[in-house]
Amino acid sequence: MPVVFAEIVTIGDELCRGEIVDTNAAWLAERLWDLDITVSWMTSCRDEQPDMADAFARAARRCDLVLTSGGLGPTVDDLTVDVIAELVDTAPEVDQASLDFMRARFEKAGFELTPNNMRQVRVPGGARVFDNPVGLAPGFEVTVADTPIICLPGPPRELRGIMAAGLGDRLIELREARGEAAVRMAKRIYRVFGMGESHVATALDGLCDQVEGASLHFQVKFPETLVKVVVRDPDQAHADERLGAIDGELRARLRDKMYGTDDDSLARAVGRALSAAGQTVAVAESCTGGMIGSLLTDVAGSSAYFLGGVIAYANAEKERALGVDAAILEEHGAVSAETVAAMAAGCRERLGSDWAIAVSGIAGPDGGTEVKPVGTVWVGLAGPDGIESTRRFMWPGDRERVRRLAAFAALGMLLRTVDRAGGGEPR
Repeated sequence: MPVVFAEIVTIGDELCRGEIVDTNAAWLAERLWDLDITVSWMTSCRDEQPDMADAFARAARRCDLVLTSGGLGPTVDDLTVDVIAELVDTAPEVDQASLDFMRARFEKAGFELTPNNMRQVRVPGGARVFDNPVGLAPGFEVTVADTPIICLPGPPRELRGIMAAGLGDRLIELREARGEAAVRMAKRIYRVFGMGESHVATALDGLCDQVEGASLHFQVKFPETLVKVVVRDPDQAHADERLGAIDGELRARLRDKMYGTDDDSLARAVGRALSAAGQTVAVAESCTGGMIGSLLTDVAGSSAYFLGGVIAYANAEKERALGVDAAILEEHGAVSAETVAAMAAGCRERLGSDWAIAVSGIAGPDGGTEVKPVGTVWVGLAGPDGIESTRRFMWPGDRERVRRLAAFAALGMLLRTVDRAGGGEPR
């Protein structure tokens, strides 16, 4: 099945030296994916004319579309315009609209226009120009070996501004120029927590075998596993229909380990469940140090169901703020089922919430024992009927990994319990 393939070329010595992370390539690839254009290559090269010319020419030969970023600034090592102009056998010229915009902006700011600023408003002769609404250097498009090459500035804000100002429409035009051969894609991301990548793949084995044009893709985005289902077809309606047929079977196989789709988050799913039930939650955190509360409040509107929390790190604070009996701490220790149960109960009582989550553990790198090694975490959950559950987790890894896993595990435990209490479908 034909697919529109693209290559992204990012330019800069600082990229190749590892001084900055290439966020532009990732962002462009995601936007192209949304436009049913598949990125098959990503290339980074130095600010050297031979390297750039070779990268552009190779990309034009092996792809249907090329996007570049970088090399459009005012300095002598910004060579994209010169290299592209030579490839299409033309000369650079000043784009008058961009020059007028730059002059007006400099005059308003009281800046002097220096000769090298003129380099920023050049484009290869005959190029299609894309206005830059947030910067000085315009984007432009030329054709090399019958392949469109679109060149964009390196600063992420400017690259994204040009895309928002109309470049996305042009990309759709280029995709549609392939006519009926241009494949369309129906796509959905399923978000899974509590099940490793290998187990997720095993559970979904054979899911797409009988669905034409369908494929599965997996990504570990710690601490989650993302399952990406793609269905390709020249007809968008047919692709959407086949994706819908896969959806129900996938959900049935993953059951409550799959909590959301696409841009969802575990905290957002928790918020939906609590809102649907008309209930609230509070948190009592020890080793997570406020991380659960932070995840919950990352969601706009969380004040409707999140009342607040207590960070009770020291044992004395567990006693004072949460009412944990000193005898429990003495007999069982801070990291125990008994302690997190008492923390959750005390939190729920003091904050007046329907539900309360409590977490206490040994995140490391020190503090572990033979009985309770580093990575041991207890999670407790109190609800309208008292202590719903306590559970011990033991995770390998560094301090940050253990803390983040603990926060996600607590939210997952709450989500499943609220769903069951409400008689809803398991997630």
